Amino acid sequence: MDLEKSKILSRTLADIYLEQGHIEEAIEIYEKLLKRSPEDVFYKQRLSSLKNELKEKNKSQGFKRILQKRLW
Repeated sequence: MDLEKSKILSRTLADIYLEQGHIEEAIEIYEKLLKRSPEDVFYKQRLSSLKNELKEKNKSQGFKRILQKRLW
């Protein structure tokens, strides 16, 4: 689906992706929504929060991989 041209972009769709564990897709949607409404404070805050969450998730996954290699 071409999210850039999609008319169904919404906070609800982003939330559905989040509920399913798809943080990257939710971030993509919020980035598109923010392009449409650059003054929207909620979109800015939510996008920042999700990017931080993704960064932390990636850090912990990398750490888990290191531990698994060393423990097993």
